[in-house]
Amino acid sequence: MKAEVYSITCRIPLTDAQQARLDRKWPDGDPFISYETITSLLEPLPVEDVYWSHHTGQFFYFTVRGDDIEDVVADVVERLETKLGKV
Repeated sequence: MKAEVYSITCRIPLTDAQQARLDRKWPDGDPFISYETITSLLEPLPVEDVYWSHHTGQFFYFTVRGDDIEDVVADVVERLETKLGKV
């Protein structure tokens, strides 16, 4: 029997500027960049459990499932850098 990696949870460190963009709020308190916005940005990639919070440090978390994990992670990083700015 041989085990294969099928899913992995990744943590990407965010710069101060990237974290500030994610923390911005509208006057009514709603986030400027919502989880729905980031999730739609990452579609149709096999990404789940998208999460960030200033309570957990300056990190962006997500889980990748499937057989092409390395390429998906690279695509996620590229799309996030396009939306939030480069490191």
